[in-house]
Amino acid sequence: MPPVAPVLTAALTALVLMAGGAGAEGPGPRFPTTVFETGAKGAAVTVGDVTASISMVLRPRIDADFEVPVLTVSVGERRVLEAVGVASGFDFPATEASIADMDPNNTRPEVYFTSFSGGMHCCTEVMVATQVGDKWAAVPAGAFDGDGDFLQDLDGDGHAEIVTVDNRFLYEFDCYACSAAPLQILTVRRGKLVDASGEIQFLPAHRAWLAQMEGAIGPAQRWTSRGFLAGWVAAKARLGEGADALSQLAANWDLAADAGEEVCLTGQPIEECPRRKKVTLKFPDHLKLFLEQHGYAVT
Repeated sequence: MPPVAPVLTAALTALVLMAGGAGAEGPGPRFPTTVFETGAKGAAVTVGDVTASISMVLRPRIDADFEVPVLTVSVGERRVLEAVGVASGFDFPATEASIADMDPNNTRPEVYFTSFSGGMHCCTEVMVATQVGDKWAAVPAGAFDGDGDFLQDLDGDGHAEIVTVDNRFLYEFDCYACSAAPLQILTVRRGKLVDASGEIQFLPAHRAWLAQMEGAIGPAQRWTSRGFLAGWVAAKARLGEGADALSQLAANWDLAADAGEEVCLTGQPIEECPRRKKVTLKFPDHLKLFLEQHGYAVT
């Protein structure tokens, strides 16, 4: 295993601890969450007049071999939404639903629904059920690495966010275990998924995350690990320090030993890239292009 392998492991461990999630010692989830009794095929949780129920059922059109989790949201006695998760292939439910206030525009809380698809590093499918006017909508949040316990009130304002890392960094420049990634903070507002990562109230969280990343890398690998440096520059960009971070990278990177890598200027996979859009870039320029393509300010 490469010497920088602890970088991502430490970062994700820190994220779980910060969230008070399943991997942390101490009390359980901060938000009311379904609990499946041993052998049970269903579980429910209620806050006020909102109930989130999960049932494990066979749906051959979705998965011919395994049960899938089905979320039902009710307000009082009225069913307002049903959503289907993904099958994990396990013989126990790999799914949860939590009730938490996320959207300050709503009078009722949201339902945060996760289901795990199985696999070494992927994926937990996340969906948020939210009231929009007099109806309810299922808002897909994405598929993320980890156990799905990403829900927390990061800025202490009484409204929860989905706090994870930007999964696009985990394989882009190095192996999974050799990679670091910046925080990604998502929420739901007026029935739409919103990336709130750049909002000012989350600057302290980004700064704390950057400190965790910097503490997890050894001095000998500080300027040689592509996986770490990509996540580090992106985390600095979250703080408005992206240009400075790129300058430091350019000053310390061994350009002579870098043969460069063929990349696509459009952001497409290299096998789908038009020939005229293919270029060979050394790591600092490749990283700059990648960050710009994904909305990270580095100039």
